[in-house]
Amino acid sequence: MFVKHRWKIFFIVTIVCFFLDWLTKYLASTYLYGHVPVRIVGQYVQFMLVYNKAALFGIDPRHWLPGFPLNAFFFVFSIIAIIVIVFYFKTLRNKDVTAQLGLMLILPGALGNLFDRVLHPQLGVVDFIRVGISETVYWPIFNLADAYVTVGVLLIFVNFLIEEQRQKKKKSANRVLSDSSVKSTDIPSCDE
Repeated sequence: MFVKHRWKIFFIVTIVCFFLDWLTKYLASTYLYGHVPVRIVGQYVQFMLVYNKAALFGIDPRHWLPGFPLNAFFFVFSIIAIIVIVFYFKTLRNKDVTAQLGLMLILPGALGNLFDRVLHPQLGVVDFIRVGISETVYWPIFNLADAYVTVGVLLIFVNFLIEEQRQKKKKSANRVLSDSSVKSTDIPSCDE
């Protein structure tokens, strides 16, 4: 069923995940105050509204290249990434379900953050999920789009590992078959 309807599923996952990303960002920007943490699970999981004008994890190339057109760069980069994702999805084999799922998550992630940059370029991307391993050590604040992209990339990586193992098993099986055919030709026949 998944293989037969993969484009429909791709479209539905993209729409649903994009909507959830937009909705959570809207709720965060409406009900949270900037840089004021709201505890969800003690100090370990919190909601805290920040606007990220820079790249992933707050990396800002404008520190090294003053005047760098960051929003224009992300707009062009995101459009190219979206086109590549769709074409890559089209080339995947039916058995590459893990990679298909990965791309189904990456696309709404890319669209979600692109939408933020287009909607309010002066503010940047809405981030609000804060996860830590202690009261002082936290992962950079993120949003659902970031989570989609991260999980999607991990799924694609897992697919590569699965495919690599499949190829190793195939080579090993071919080697065994090759060795057994060589040995069978070495055995003298009863007619001799």
